[in-house]
Amino acid sequence: MKIWQNLAFAAVCGTVLVVLLNAPPETTPKTPNDEIHVNPKEYARCPSCHLPGGEAPEVQADHLNKAGELVLDHQKCYMCHKPQE
Repeated sequence: MKIWQNLAFAAVCGTVLVVLLNAPPETTPKTPNDEIHVNPKEYARCPSCHLPGGEAPEVQADHLNKAGELVLDHQKCYMCHKPQE
């Protein structure tokens, strides 16, 4: 009985390892390493530059609601957009 438990555990671990090794590469753009983006937790400043009409690249359409405002779960930009190293 114990050998079947060990084999099942090894099979689950192997499956998890295969899935993780086949994960797609990271595609989320990183934030630039400059004085504007020095503190990523100041995400309230992001819309001033990144909404349509701003000087920086625009926010993707799936980050906005129908009114053109940031969707609540997309307001903490630093959660997905990590700083460049």
